[in-house]
Amino acid sequence: MQGLMMNYPLTLTSILKRAKDLFADGEIVTREPGGVHRYTYGEFYDRVLRLMGALKAAGVKPGDRVATFAWNRYQHLELYFAVPCLGAVLHTLNIRLSTDQLTYLVNHAEDQMIFVDESLADQLVPLQEHCKGVERFVVMREGGNETFGLRGETEYEDFLASGTPVTELPELDENTACA
Repeated sequence: MQGLMMNYPLTLTSILKRAKDLFADGEIVTREPGGVHRYTYGEFYDRVLRLMGALKAAGVKPGDRVATFAWNRYQHLELYFAVPCLGAVLHTLNIRLSTDQLTYLVNHAEDQMIFVDESLADQLVPLQEHCKGVERFVVMREGGNETFGLRGETEYEDFLASGTPVTELPELDENTACA
């Protein structure tokens, strides 16, 4: 006998849609080094769709690995949804590991792109020569404009602006690897 409970896949795409549909005006607040960043779930949803478009345009496909080396901030939250909602795997790197440990993890995971906080970018400069599979580093700025000499270095907001928002979220199996 079938139960009467609702049964649908528990995916990030359904969580993302629900947040937009029910809480579009609800606020997401992030403490930043220079103050506080605020925006709504509706704005978050729009940025995630644009980020998905930018990732697709950069060649990210289902099953690819995209790494983050970042603090908990709004750009990181956007990546937590955009990457897996494309069917790619978000590989969060531990900021407390040594360069050798990070090099091993990046190569073993076959990360193709790394999103890094500006305050942590110096730690990845020595790593890049040993991680040839990483094609691009995207720097999440905290207000500065320093460049770090990272391969394919792009600023996060410029990367985001380069994308055309996806018009439809993919239907992913809830067992798809995502993080």
